[in-house]
Amino acid sequence: MVHRILKNGQKAWRLEIYPLDYLVSIRQEYQWYNGHENIQILFHPSNKISGKKIAEKLGYFKYLPILKKKLRDFKPDILHAHYASSYGLLGALSGFQPLMISVWGSDVYDFPKKGKIHDLLLRFSLSKAIAITSTSNCMKKVTRQFTKKSINVVPFGIDTSKFFPSTIQEPLILKNSIILGTIKSLEDKYGIDTLIQSFHLFIQRNPNFPIELLIVGDGSQRIDYLRLVDKLNLRDKVTFTGKIVQENIPEYHRKIDVFICLSKLDSESFGVSLVEAMSTESIIIASKVDGFLEVLGDNQNCGFLVEKNNPEAVVSILEFILKEESIINAMKKNARLRVLKLYDWNRNLDDMTLLYHKLIYDKM
Repeated sequence: MVHRILKNGQKAWRLEIYPLDYLVSIRQEYQWYNGHENIQILFHPSNKISGKKIAEKLGYFKYLPILKKKLRDFKPDILHAHYASSYGLLGALSGFQPLMISVWGSDVYDFPKKGKIHDLLLRFSLSKAIAITSTSNCMKKVTRQFTKKSINVVPFGIDTSKFFPSTIQEPLILKNSIILGTIKSLEDKYGIDTLIQSFHLFIQRNPNFPIELLIVGDGSQRIDYLRLVDKLNLRDKVTFTGKIVQENIPEYHRKIDVFICLSKLDSESFGVSLVEAMSTESIIIASKVDGFLEVLGDNQNCGFLVEKNNPEAVVSILEFILKEESIINAMKKNARLRVLKLYDWNRNLDDMTLLYHKLIYDKM
């Protein structure tokens, strides 16, 4: 059993199995850790740091002495840094071992493309890690461009006992209104604008069809998306919930009949919300980005894949869905079974715990 783990990042794996975890973070808007008695916050600054510009990235260095002091005081068994180009960089500079780094997506897909310095910073971070983890095989393949070290694939599993299908299974054709939806941050990379445009196009083609759009989440593009909805005269058919608490996410998934993820970038390397939707047996429409292709599987019997930035393709799938209920029902069941097999939280947690154990006791 691992006795003490230091999580260095904005998210972490299930922590209840460990007597004590400490978190060091340079962001505080993701306060998911509230209410977890075994997580103590060692440090986070009062101001938000985006790290999007190289000057801000280099600004992380001023937090290095703080991190080193916390490491000396706490003496953790493992320093686990999430996101290679920020927390991974701090972890690498700290000199602490054993260091594990988990790559997340844009840190290996997008960050090194910004310039030579960015590329070198990523390679340096990964060079200091004894263990590296990725949530998907497609991201593992990309990460291999920057390191020759072994990379372990451990998905972000979900709690399938919470993300379960609705007990009321009503045929789409009998519903008073069909709900399309997504649960994502309102940022450009996630294609919310394409979703709104697809919804508008569907209504133009099917003006009398009872359908609604539910957009769950918040982000920097919220005002732009509200303006787009107003421009397309959709305000009475589109609901923006804003940010919701984590505990309510499963219930929102069960409200959604057709879950649509139209991310524009391959740095969408896994897709937790997509896995959640599969587990609650929503009908799935997703863009052809690396992570979604892997999650849904090669045979595409768990959902529909469409080309990026293509509202026409989305509408064609929607119109097909409304005519082929039996095929859709089979796909929904397949999706749930795939999640139970590959993305169950407890199984993924066991894999991560085994890595921790090897890192401490077997000296990977």
